[in-house]
Amino acid sequence: MKTPLLAFSASAIVLTTSTYAGVNGTYKVSGSETVNGQRYAFTGTVAVSKYKSGTYAFKFSDGEKVTYTFAFSKPLKETKQTQTVSAFNNLGTSTATFVEKGGKATIKFTYRSKDGSVRGTGSGSK
Repeated sequence: MKTPLLAFSASAIVLTTSTYAGVNGTYKVSGSETVNGQRYAFTGTVAVSKYKSGTYAFKFSDGEKVTYTFAFSKPLKETKQTQTVSAFNNLGTSTATFVEKGGKATIKFTYRSKDGSVRGTGSGSK
């Protein structure tokens, strides 16, 4: 009698865990960047780790590839509520909004260089 109950409980935990995406991980993203008035489309990833940092890795429509690391101004939380955080590095600032709905985690973000000559926006999901 204990074995079927244990198997049922374990499968319920596995199903519950797999439907919650969580905020950490890699998001496939797309968007565009404007540099001195010239617009470039990009695809790539945003990887979030340990709730407090991450990496943008983009491939632009002109073939250029770039990778930027960043730190969040405050740690993210594991929550199903929408959360918006600022991020920064030595090149500029960024704002990202994370949403978890129906087991799917999404991100929307903007970024800007320190001198304002580069601006970008993008979105994606896990």
